[in-house]
Amino acid sequence: LAALLEDKGIRDYFVEIGGELRIRGHKDERRLGWVPAIETPVDGPSEVYEAFRSKGESIAIAGSGDYRNYFEADGVRYSHEIDPRNGLPISHELAAVYVIDESAMTADALATAYMILGPQRALELAESEGQAAYFIVRDTSAGPRQFKSLSTPAFAAFLQ
Repeated sequence: LAALLEDKGIRDYFVEIGGELRIRGHKDERRLGWVPAIETPVDGPSEVYEAFRSKGESIAIAGSGDYRNYFEADGVRYSHEIDPRNGLPISHELAAVYVIDESAMTADALATAYMILGPQRALELAESEGQAAYFIVRDTSAGPRQFKSLSTPAFAAFLQ
């Protein structure tokens, strides 16, 4: 869709399909960047957890999380994210990951891979690759619906 818009001469756009975003340019004549929001990883209506600002560049943002598609049985939460190393649902405290990249396909694949790796290993890998990634981790010691966030330096540059 981004390529189609650009072929038509459209240089400023914000496209969202299924939770993945592709943005380029500015939202108005004042040259303000787009302001995408990161969703709080909870059931129910969407809530803004964090916002970040683009600077006119062409970027894609994709997220992955375990807060929409899961089930609970006997007090255990089972994610739809399956770890291919053991064939089991992930079982760590990482609730959501957001990745910024030039490619929506790459951002989507990395968000899923980071979600499967868990917060520490994913953060280390993203930092070593210079990837813009943002992690929302459940803080079970602080109570229900409590989170802490981690981001790579490349993602921190987008935070307001």
